[in-house]
Parts: sequence; structure tokens; C-alpha cells
Amino acid sequence: MKFPEILKRGYVQTIIMIVVVILAVLLFWYGLRFAFRTEYPILAVASGSMEPILYKGDLIVVEGIENVSDIYVAPKDTEKPGDIVVYQGATELIVHRAIDKKIGTDGKIVFIIHGDANAEGANEHVHESKIIGRYVGFKVPWLGQIALAFQKTETKVAFIALWILVLIGIEAAPYLIKKLKGSNDGEPSLYK
Repeated sequence: MKFPEILKRGYVQTIIMIVVVILAVLLFWYGLRFAFRTEYPILAVASGSMEPILYKGDLIVVEGIENVSDIYVAPKDTEKPGDIVVYQGATELIVHRAIDKKIGTDGKIVFIIHGDANAEGANEHVHESKIIGRYVGFKVPWLGQIALAFQKTETKVAFIALWILVLIGIEAAPYLIKKLKGSNDGEPSLYK
């Protein structure tokens, strides 16, 4: 069988389309990582601790920070509030405001971080090495809910199973249509 004939087959075209989509997504993701200089250029807000600025499920854009001393620190109620930063918590990435900073015992910066909606005094001390990036001020409300849903294993399994069923359906449809055409016993057919 010649190469052009192989390319005309439905399953080969489906495989090619899947590969093209995967490559486009990877190119988009790695392009964003390069452009924003961070491993996490897009992030879903996982809690309401930054309300009313950011809500749970908002999808935010994050830029990397080359020099952490450039992070502006100030409480939320000041004329110019401090930067909203993303940092590595114990188990997940956290989005809170930098309200102050000090020099730690190792000579590095330690940021005092606070969620705008958290109780007063619920501050965290975050070493500069834990800072991932800074919120650039662009968000898409609710779109992050999709990413948050995919954190659950059950959702991932269900999504993969759905895609497998869709692909099987796409491949089986021509066969089923052909079978239906042949089994109409003289009845008028919609497929003629």
C-alpha cells in the first residue's frame, strides 16, 4: 500500500489530528512558560483567600521574577497595595499578597504574606526561594474551575474514558452506518 493511500484512511487521519492537537497544546504551554519566565504561567486560584480581588476558580496569568527584591510589599488597604505573589506552600501553590519583608538569618529575603480575605494576623513567612512568580493583573473568571476539577483522579479517569469512547464512536460510525444501510429490508433509507 502506498503512503498517499494510507493517509486517506480515517483512523490515520484521526491519529494525525490527535498528534497535531497535542503538539499545539505543548507548543502553547512551553511558549507561555518561556514568555512569562516561569514554570507556572497560568494558574487556577484554589481558594477564596484573595477575595474580592481573586475568587476561587479564577484563571490568572503569572510572571516569573528575576530579582525578588523587585516585589513591592504593602498591606491591601494602602493607596498602592503590595504585589500578589505565587509561592510554594507545603503541598500546593498559594496566591497571596506580599505585605512586608525582612532579611532572614541566612541573609536572604523573607516575605510576610497575607491573603486579603484571611483573618488579621494570619500571616505567613515565605523565604525568597519559595516565590514562584507574581500575578500580572490579568484573570479569566471561573475558567480555572476546569483545572481545579482535574485535580481529582476520578475526573481525570472519566475524561480519558470519555475521549476513548468518542474515538471509538468516530471509528465505528462508518461501519454502523454501512450496517444500517444493508439491513433496512426494503424500507426507505435516510442514508441513500
